[in-house]
Amino acid sequence: MHREVLESEHYPEIIFRPDHVEGAVAAEGKSSVRVHGIFSIHGTDHELTVPAEVEMRADGWSATVHFAIPYVKWGMKNPSTLFLRVSESVEIELAAAGSAVRP
Repeated sequence: MHREVLESEHYPEIIFRPDHVEGAVAAEGKSSVRVHGIFSIHGTDHELTVPAEVEMRADGWSATVHFAIPYVKWGMKNPSTLFLRVSESVEIELAAAGSAVRP
């Protein structure tokens, strides 16, 4: 996968640069929002909006996102063979958490 599809030697980074959130994040509790940004993979930028579940607590925050990357549509090789069939997209699930800094 790294050598033939992602070509990691030539494209070592995969980056998501969020630029804005659609929807409101509640000061406390759970919120469903959409995060828009630029997803860079295989040397190319792709505009992407992904759903996110955010939870704010007094001691911190957490967020989860789940989305599909259509790597074949984005120009990467499909590694399927005669005996091995794979999807033309890959599912990404990301969890993040942090501390809330209060002034």
